Amino acid sequence: MDKFIEFLKNNTAAVAVAAGIVLFIAMNGITSCVAGVNGNHNSVNQESQQEQPDSPQNGTSGKKAVSLTEEQLSATKNYDDATEKIVETLEGCKWAAIDGTGSLTIKDGVITEKYGETDSESSKVKTKKQAFAITAIDSVTADQTGALSWNVLSVIDSEGRSHIMTLSTASPIATGEGGDMYHDVSCDLFHNEGGYTNNRSCEDVSIPALKDENFKKAIGGHTKELRKSLVEFLLANHSTTTELVWDGTVTEVFADNVKTFTFSVRNSTTLDDDSSSLRINVTYHLDTHEFSEVDLR
Repeated sequence: MDKFIEFLKNNTAAVAVAAGIVLFIAMNGITSCVAGVNGNHNSVNQESQQEQPDSPQNGTSGKKAVSLTEEQLSATKNYDDATEKIVETLEGCKWAAIDGTGSLTIKDGVITEKYGETDSESSKVKTKKQAFAITAIDSVTADQTGALSWNVLSVIDSEGRSHIMTLSTASPIATGEGGDMYHDVSCDLFHNEGGYTNNRSCEDVSIPALKDENFKKAIGGHTKELRKSLVEFLLANHSTTTELVWDGTVTEVFADNVKTFTFSVRNSTTLDDDSSSLRINVTYHLDTHEFSEVDLR
């Protein structure tokens, strides 16, 4: 998001683009806060529409399958080349919450969000899935260089209601500044209201401790299980993490039959000497060989 703010400062023409976006929304009769309701639709998967007790908005929680409705499937059959290209971008990016607190994946018209719910003693990873389809697109460019642009998408959810999804693209190379192209995506369908950016890195997080012989011995050699557990926790809580640094200690709590240890969280903006970085406390359960994580604040 900071990158987009910097682009806006350096590209004053982008201010005028907002008028075009507003016009598109007005013409389609949509706002990102109040969704219009279509009268009739037939759901391919009624169960996915009914399971909502754990979800603050439409969509499902847990492992139940989510399918496109007939109305959504009909919309996807009308995708032109431009729409297909946007879908390719949405599905091809590794989306991280702009504030780092969650992740998003889009595949075959299904949005999957992972986010954490943490109390003082434990952290739970929540999953929200919901289907969508694109019904209209308006593309807006900030200036002739094409350095900053928006695709404003009209989408429908599984109940036939309309929403606005915005895909922002910044291409520094267009202005000779160099650097990679990056995207932001936001929609009122998302659990994370702040939106997502394509800088998710936690699946490839570096964990040097997993190669430390003493550490491996302390956790019974269960390095693959630990890595899988840590990545799942990071996807829901710290999706831009690039490295986890072990503090070098493992504490065994005999009364609870567990061992605990701590990692410092590093990302692309963390300084090498930053002693104030966020830390994760991991508990290794000796009886089940399972791991659980919680933030230390």
